[in-house]
Amino acid sequence: MMNVEEMGTIFMEWYMVNIAHLKELAQTDAFWMWTALFTLAMVGFSILFISSRQARMVKNIHQDLFDKQLKMEKNQNILLTKMSNNIHDVAKEALEISQSTLLDTSKSLQNKNEDLINVEHKLLDVTNDLIDFLRLKSKKVKITNEEFNINNVLNEVSGTLGSQFSGRNTELIFDIAKNIPRHIVGDSLHLGQILESILAYFMAQKDVEEVKLEILMFDTSEDKIELQFLFTDISNGLSPRDLEELFVPYYDESTNTYVKLGLFVANQLIEMMDGVLSVHSVVGRGSSFTLSLPFGTVGKRNQKIYSLPDKILKDKKVLIVDNHYNAALAMKKIFAYFRLEVKVISTEEFIKNIPNLTDYDIVVIHENLFRLELVEYLSKIKMENRLKVISLNALLQTDTKSFVDDVIDEYLFKPSTQERIFEILINLYHIKIPSSPIDELRKDREKAKVCKLAMIEAEGITRKKFKDFSDKNILIVEDNLINQKVIKTLLDLSGMHITIANNGQEAVDIVKADRILFDIVLMDINMPIMDGYASTQMIRLDKKYDSLPIIAFTALVLDSEIQKMFQAGMNAFLSKPLNIGKLYTALEMYLNPEPIQESIIKMTKARRNIVYDGINIKKGISHSNQSESLYLELLKEFLEAYGTSDEVFVKLIREHRFEQIKMLCLDMRGISGAIGADDMHDLMSEILQKLLYGNQNIVVNYKEKYIFEIQTLKKSITKYIKSST
Repeated sequence: MMNVEEMGTIFMEWYMVNIAHLKELAQTDAFWMWTALFTLAMVGFSILFISSRQARMVKNIHQDLFDKQLKMEKNQNILLTKMSNNIHDVAKEALEISQSTLLDTSKSLQNKNEDLINVEHKLLDVTNDLIDFLRLKSKKVKITNEEFNINNVLNEVSGTLGSQFSGRNTELIFDIAKNIPRHIVGDSLHLGQILESILAYFMAQKDVEEVKLEILMFDTSEDKIELQFLFTDISNGLSPRDLEELFVPYYDESTNTYVKLGLFVANQLIEMMDGVLSVHSVVGRGSSFTLSLPFGTVGKRNQKIYSLPDKILKDKKVLIVDNHYNAALAMKKIFAYFRLEVKVISTEEFIKNIPNLTDYDIVVIHENLFRLELVEYLSKIKMENRLKVISLNALLQTDTKSFVDDVIDEYLFKPSTQERIFEILINLYHIKIPSSPIDELRKDREKAKVCKLAMIEAEGITRKKFKDFSDKNILIVEDNLINQKVIKTLLDLSGMHITIANNGQEAVDIVKADRILFDIVLMDINMPIMDGYASTQMIRLDKKYDSLPIIAFTALVLDSEIQKMFQAGMNAFLSKPLNIGKLYTALEMYLNPEPIQESIIKMTKARRNIVYDGINIKKGISHSNQSESLYLELLKEFLEAYGTSDEVFVKLIREHRFEQIKMLCLDMRGISGAIGADDMHDLMSEILQKLLYGNQNIVVNYKEKYIFEIQTLKKSITKYIKSST
């Protein structure tokens, strides 16, 4: 079929041949008829030419979009390929660090624990990000819209980052606009994951001095708001090439870590939440991310709920002395919200010329400045007037021992929120909040014992050891589906009767329904609809539940937060991420009336001589931080995402779609290496080699091999999962 150019060429040849005849016709009436026909022909030709050109442009645009999508998918699959090649190195390095740390006699017990915690986080981050990746692949991630407390989300994020980057000199700042409501409607779980991933990316950069999260609010309608999260840093910035590959994860061989995998997952979640993320960076001046997300409102009552009696704080003056000026300014904004007159000075200025502190009612002083002379000066002032003293430190620096003295009234850690300053002011001036009747109700009738210390990790604990608590009823209150599954898998051999509540309100309803007499409750803090604090208070309002042990599950383990937990009526706390030994200690403390005296014997992970073809279970567990429950969850997600990949493989071969076969093999090669499926990993490497050398005709002969391997792998995984229940 002729194209438009060929038709145009033929038309012009015809015109040149017949031009003499046309001149003769010009003297007759027929000339006008031929002119009209010629004009129509030219118009038709022009329309055909323009249409053809537009069609080519559209086709080119579609091809360009397809190529970009193909490149993005290739980058994802390359990541998984590298993951299979290097996740073993991560696990091996972690185990070597653990062994060398334990044998190092020069290190203190505290330093050893810190090193082991860092190793634990390293392995957990890899496994958790991989699970998130698989859930996105299989389209299992769902966005919810429920009421939640944004302060709980920020506390969870800061607690996780504080643990992950403990000891860093980077200043982490939360700068929160005063009109941000306490409660909003949206997906708190994924909001926290997004904020944590982006902030962790900033914190992980080399030579970063400051990371700041500024939160602003814009009204879009009566029941809708838009929150803008502005992330900025003081660093070397990003080059244009770095910006282009910002959301392309990769494996850093020099540090044995996966870089930007969490950032990739966060970017996908932002799109699912109808958000917009823009990035700007200047080399030598730092970077900024601007994230806009829509949320719902829960009424005007939440627009300004941090109200304190005017007469108590009237004319109060605050002095903030900090070693980081921008952090001090963010804190000044929060104190000023409560109608306080605030002044900020640097630590250098304070040391050079200590001001007259009698002019102030509250002094917020960085912990490093509490020398003997300053303590004596403050003690003298406190004897003469009602000066309140707050010790200030950074959350990332809590690995150092806090200065303790009677001169200090409260401890405050950066980054902070309006809610935390609100609670400090209540404590400083003994302000009574009538909406919290729990303190009066719990007087003289507390029955369940309270443990305010961190749980000791019992050694050698396996899932079978939890049979010590057989037939006990446990309520797990947790909104994170993965955490639910991990805890359930951990306890499924115990013989315990497990009930799940997805938020605090469900927990209250389940407990007060009295259909089950619970022996213990594991209560998450940060949840939508009703958080762990409120849920515990609601349960404690009925005195018949005073003897019910409620264990908090939290990422932010500060003295102030622990105090808040016990004020709400909780009995003990467990820090995130979940530690199997500490969980056992907590259950033993409250479920065994006479604690077991003999030492806990180390038990092996070996199964009853069961053979699993095509998968190395021990290797897979080692890649998951020696957490069998986490590994089981990873296997389940693998079956969901790739359990029917043999059907896909056969279809792609039939349709000769070799580029898509390559992507599938890259996927399978990466994931199979991570879960210990060595046979599948080797097969994928073999097929990929054929494709790279252009031997597509040979790849079609691998159809039966692929079907055999995936079916064998599925049977082994299913057998292993069944043997674990």
